[in-house]
Amino acid sequence: MHITRNLKEKCIMARVMRQKERHQENFTVRRFGSWEKAEKAARRWVKQKIIELPPEIPREGRMTSRNRSGVVGVHRSHSVKQKPNGKEYDYWFWKAHWPECSYKGGLSWSLIQFGDDGAFVLAFLARQHKSIDRDYLLSEFDRIYLKKEYRDILTNKKI
Repeated sequence: MHITRNLKEKCIMARVMRQKERHQENFTVRRFGSWEKAEKAARRWVKQKIIELPPEIPREGRMTSRNRSGVVGVHRSHSVKQKPNGKEYDYWFWKAHWPECSYKGGLSWSLIQFGDDGAFVLAFLARQHKSIDRDYLLSEFDRIYLKKEYRDILTNKKI
């Protein structure tokens, strides 16, 4: 639930977040006589508050302040590969990820192979279609390449 025991302040803190706004109330042991009674009052408050407030925004598809690409579930990433001769090389990718994605790290598209814009569009398409089928995504990419839909997708790109 949305309840925390604050031992230092000797109170139960009840919190509910809705639309980036926190609703909070403290229930002191001093006022209620025991931890159990304070916690019971806090649980009642949370249940009532949840009824009063609008429903929670689903997490999937929610843009966060940490998003720097401009598209939910799409981000730029890089890895460093070391060759047998000891030299290190940076490889950059655009990655798409969604909750049901069967690839743990998401589906990545290389900037070397597709260029920055192309890799971004492919990651966008993967996220939009929630598909790991590279052949299908590449055929979609070929279908829209340099057309209005392609340019529209690129308007979402922040970095």
